[in-house]
Amino acid sequence: MPISPWRALSPDNGDHYLAFERRFRYVVEDPEHTWRRVWIPTVIACPVCEADTGLRLAYKSGVDAVVEAACRIGHTWVETRVDVSQWMAYCRFRAGQQEVDWLWLIEAGFGEEPPPPIDYTKEIRQGAFEVAKHARGKAKAKVRKAKKKIGKRVRNEAMRPVAALLRTAWTMEAGGVEPVKASRRRPAEPKPPKTPPVSAYRKAYGVQAPEKGPKCLVCEDTGQIIAPGISVPCVECDGPAAAALAAAERRAERARQGKGERRTSTTK
Repeated sequence: MPISPWRALSPDNGDHYLAFERRFRYVVEDPEHTWRRVWIPTVIACPVCEADTGLRLAYKSGVDAVVEAACRIGHTWVETRVDVSQWMAYCRFRAGQQEVDWLWLIEAGFGEEPPPPIDYTKEIRQGAFEVAKHARGKAKAKVRKAKKKIGKRVRNEAMRPVAALLRTAWTMEAGGVEPVKASRRRPAEPKPPKTPPVSAYRKAYGVQAPEKGPKCLVCEDTGQIIAPGISVPCVECDGPAAAALAAAERRAERARQGKGERRTSTTK
């Protein structure tokens, strides 16, 4: 039966399933070594399409008798070369369960091939080459931009006499009328007429400016409410004396802050 790619690795539940991107190897004992055991890692491949990458291996405890395998295309077969106990130990290792008794299996090469080692010298050399290439590109672009600007200026200077001759010939053809140069600037919008102030109208018609009325409409800035038989202080304002003191205090404060020095110097 085909192995479902959605199965999950769960050794505690008896489901031993793993998928490999790189090649998978099982170990075989070397018969030439008789005095000590030596293991030879052997790669598994699909017996139909001979694919050795992208394989899936599965074993269900209590259900399957041997390990089943499947390739990326969909071919399935019974893999009797993989020992069930070794496969279960490897699945427990991949699940994070470290077992000292089975470390020799990982050291012998059982399981997925490790990724190729990283050549840090090559990576550093390639990175330095890319940085230098980028710097050279920027320098060349700067030189090309400067050459283009200088070439444009030289062409304009060289074509200036030719442009003058063409302009003269056009003028003679048009009857001695200079060509009108088209301006690239937009015409200025007309400004709206300014409205004269009210004081200008008063001055033109000889009308006197209206006099300012009192600030307090109750006592007319006298500080007292006077009527036949009545003379009481106004409660709506502080009175002329208080207003004068407040104005004097404001002038003194402005003098202390130095705000009146500039006005005094300009009047002199």
